[in-house]
Amino acid sequence: MIKIVDSKNPFFKEITELSKNNPYGCRIISLYNTYNYNLPFVDFWVQLIYEKPVSLISRLESAFILRISEESDIEEISSFIRVSGAQNVICDSSFGLNCDLSKKSGPILFSDKMFDINKSFDVFTPDTREVYSVICKAASEHFAVPSYESFMLDVNHKLNQRSIRIYAVKDDKLPAACIMTLAESKDSAVLGALATDPNYRNKGYGAFLVKYINNVLVSEGKRVYLHRAPSENVAFYNRLGFKEYGKWAEYREKENE
Repeated sequence: MIKIVDSKNPFFKEITELSKNNPYGCRIISLYNTYNYNLPFVDFWVQLIYEKPVSLISRLESAFILRISEESDIEEISSFIRVSGAQNVICDSSFGLNCDLSKKSGPILFSDKMFDINKSFDVFTPDTREVYSVICKAASEHFAVPSYESFMLDVNHKLNQRSIRIYAVKDDKLPAACIMTLAESKDSAVLGALATDPNYRNKGYGAFLVKYINNVLVSEGKRVYLHRAPSENVAFYNRLGFKEYGKWAEYREKENE
């Protein structure tokens, strides 16, 4: 049975427990702590098997995140996704969904140790518009740029709620590279949006920022996760010391043929 989270059933304890030490759970509880579940563009659900909570589902507009376990009823979740109008779903790739969406997958990496930092650059917290500018310049087929409005609204709100953080370095007094957390919980963090302006690449900014934010998060007792594209930056993250945790799956609406 899948039950919605609301004022009568906030499921805070259940969401907290299922979110521990899990990258998808981290993203869901971070969203839960950031947005009120009474808002029209966000929802949360808990799947119960014989009254035991086994799965979490979150929705932000038409994007869904699933925290699935071995005890989950995958067919019930698949059916739920099919009728929910989901356009984008992220979950563990080892649990295949039966839905009319195209699938791609890649590795999830993790770190729970401090990295040695050989180079040192001045780190600052950039303005959100500066971050968006660097992300646009660094766009690639594996690094899609969200719309300006959605990015600004979401990121600014999360920064105000202190559920994410952003760091950057400058070159010629301009932001040259940036990195941010997509989500944070008490024991975990998910990295995203590592971007370097093409004009300032090959100077070590990206590697430095990954090490810097990793060390800050690990010092706070958090395990650090990141989603890597299937064949992108393999050697980069291996050199840094990240290890493979598992594989992510992203389900999207099929493009019109």
